[in-house]
Amino acid sequence: MVLRDAPAPARPASPTRSRAPRHRLLGMLGSTVIAVGGLLAGVLPLGELAIDLPLLHDLRTLTTLSVSVVYVGLAMLLLAWWRVGRSVRAGDGPSGRELVTTAAWWAAPFALITPIFSGDVHSYLAQGAMTVAGLDAYRVGPSALGGPLTVNVPDIWQHTPAPYGPIFLQLAAAVTALTGGGVWAGIVGMRVLALLGVGLLAWSVPRLAALCGVRPDAALWLGVLNPLVLLHLIGDAHNEAVMLGLMCVGLLLALRRRPASGILVIMLAALVKAPAVVAIAFVIPIWARYLAGRRRRLRAAQRTIIVVAVTSLAVAAATKSGFGWVRALGAPTHAHTWMSITTDLGWAAGTLLHHLNGLAVEPTVRVFWLVGLVLAAGVSLALWRRAAGIGPVAALGLCLAVLVLAGPVVHPWYLLWAVVPLAAAARGVLMRRGVTVGSVVLVLVVLPGGVQPGLPAFLGAVLGSSAVLVVAAAARFRSRQRLWTRLADAPL
Repeated sequence: MVLRDAPAPARPASPTRSRAPRHRLLGMLGSTVIAVGGLLAGVLPLGELAIDLPLLHDLRTLTTLSVSVVYVGLAMLLLAWWRVGRSVRAGDGPSGRELVTTAAWWAAPFALITPIFSGDVHSYLAQGAMTVAGLDAYRVGPSALGGPLTVNVPDIWQHTPAPYGPIFLQLAAAVTALTGGGVWAGIVGMRVLALLGVGLLAWSVPRLAALCGVRPDAALWLGVLNPLVLLHLIGDAHNEAVMLGLMCVGLLLALRRRPASGILVIMLAALVKAPAVVAIAFVIPIWARYLAGRRRRLRAAQRTIIVVAVTSLAVAAATKSGFGWVRALGAPTHAHTWMSITTDLGWAAGTLLHHLNGLAVEPTVRVFWLVGLVLAAGVSLALWRRAAGIGPVAALGLCLAVLVLAGPVVHPWYLLWAVVPLAAAARGVLMRRGVTVGSVVLVLVVLPGGVQPGLPAFLGAVLGSSAVLVVAAAARFRSRQRLWTRLADAPL
């Protein structure tokens, strides 16, 4: 007779786990409020998407009110994310599957809306339609196409060639072809593409973390449930979602002793958006681990170059696009962003020199860009040399952070190039806290795309976020009061 152990009694749910559904609901309500606020303060839809409701037009003129609605939602979403993170750090938080489910709940309100913070998706659709029409998106801008898909493309990008790789243009072309050139349907199609990219992240990031000595649930919380991912990769359908998804899958393959396959997939990511090419350099020390004999890094680098060259040539031949995307990589610098340190310093120095000597401002800004990139290259080389000690994925995250911060153009979603690999591989507590706090700051400093920076917008941001924090603090105070009352009334 075989004796079987009696089933263990079910473990009572911890207080943190019992609060998990409330955190999920709070985050979803926050996303819903953000989506509603997007109608008031988000990117103004024109043409086919224009909303001709007089009340809505009147509310959009009230900048403080419309921005405050968005920031109420942002604060609710951040509060829910922070509370989930606290339970994850305590070790009794949601499982990986529960975190992915929570991400789906929080992302759902963004599924069918127009973009809120950035209208780049309209450029994607125009470039996809140009590819379908046989126009060379690496030589001419959306203005050459005309029609409803170009109405919402900002003026600064109307005559600008596409800075994206041929893989992305083919994906955008497939979306515009499948949606029949419709604007709203195209936005939804691009968002589906972004969701596929985030799905790759949800699959690869915890597996990367396990190989890098990081808890998978902590990596999922910081790298996938992160509000930056929900707002900018899903809500605004940025192509970083596909780039990062492929890049992380490639890194995972490399760490699983399949470096050639990993480099191939990372190169496909770079042919979506160029920054992923940096990850290829950090696969070289991984590949070198698997080689015997002398000059392992040199031999790994030679094999890497072969895989990169073959992949690039094969994609160029299959898409008939050539390498025009390389020529167009400087297109994003047409927009000067206040978050770029080198742009700000160059503008300040250039303005001073203009008043003193009459020199033009723009050449000075470009000098600062060059100095910033040279310094970033030096730091990146040092990180690459120390990749074995730091860990190649963590070193990659630091390298991308330096390249973004020293670069000529900085958008909040650009920092996700660094946030995602650091979420998967950074083991230091201070570094993870820095990424967490940085994510919160980046969520709060970006205004909705339909309003201009100024005192009314700033006031709306402060009022909206402060209202949520005050209510949360009051609720926490009352909860503690009830706890002390129960303890005082308890029989001794």
